[in-house]
Amino acid sequence: MKKIKYIARIKRYNPDTKESYWQDFPVEVEDSLTVLELLMYIKDKIDGSLTFRAFCRSAICGSCAMVINGRAGLSCKIQAKDKIRNGVIRIEPLHHLPVVKDLVVDQEPAFDKFKKIKPYLVPDPKKVPDSLNSESLVTPEEFKLYDKQTDCILCMACYGSCNALEGEEKYLGPFQLTKAFRFIADSRDGVDIEERIKLVEDHGIWDCVQCQMCLAACPKGIKPAEDILELRRIAKDSGEDNPGTRRAKHWFADVFATGQIDKWHLPENAFGDEVGKEMTKQLEEEFRARGLKEEEFGPQPFDGIEQFQKFLKRLVKEAE
Repeated sequence: MKKIKYIARIKRYNPDTKESYWQDFPVEVEDSLTVLELLMYIKDKIDGSLTFRAFCRSAICGSCAMVINGRAGLSCKIQAKDKIRNGVIRIEPLHHLPVVKDLVVDQEPAFDKFKKIKPYLVPDPKKVPDSLNSESLVTPEEFKLYDKQTDCILCMACYGSCNALEGEEKYLGPFQLTKAFRFIADSRDGVDIEERIKLVEDHGIWDCVQCQMCLAACPKGIKPAEDILELRRIAKDSGEDNPGTRRAKHWFADVFATGQIDKWHLPENAFGDEVGKEMTKQLEEEFRARGLKEEEFGPQPFDGIEQFQKFLKRLVKEAE
């Protein structure tokens, strides 16, 4: 079997000193190793103190998720040789979660958010019989609506890749919202759709930035970003007066009037008094730090806005 030489550059963390640092491990190993097998080799042959989490080694349990060359994924599924760049492979713990030691992260903050969305079926008595001798039937068409979402193994690779969490640690996260969609789509669930939507609105569906990083990270091919868009549609159709629908109306009105998004008035129009005032205060500090005067905070119509408005009207008419 062919052997290759390269450097495994691993981001380590010492909980005693609270020190985070990179350490290089030169290796000469078989070219068939997965990233997890590479880590096991280093632990067995070079440094027994290296700490990481792994169980099934079959891309089923989801415990070995980590960041490899800047992208989150399952280390047991990824071939190490495919990730070598300039003779180096970089391995670090999942982002957005506290590091316990080396490549092991504390998953509790993400699971605490998970609990908020009620990730379980509340049986609808009209669909789920009381008797254990009777079946709760689901048609193939119904199951197809959430079939893929049931493949989620809670590995948190999507969570570790999410750009929305970069600026808002309270954001629920991709896998949490995918699971919320899974139960909304389940015809056996007895919780009102409006109630489930309310569970995912605060720091949830309207905060997703649609970066699509969760799609790239998921080892099971699930698409949380698309589930979030569907949840937004459900929220709109359910008649909820929420920040997302108000923000969408505000954006369209602003773009139609000036050709630009009015960031200055957005908070008060979308989020109401208390939250809106706090966000407006932060915006004012940001604008003044950039040297803007108060009259420059809001956008002004650009030249040729009339032609742009005619174009928007035509698009709206075609969509009707």
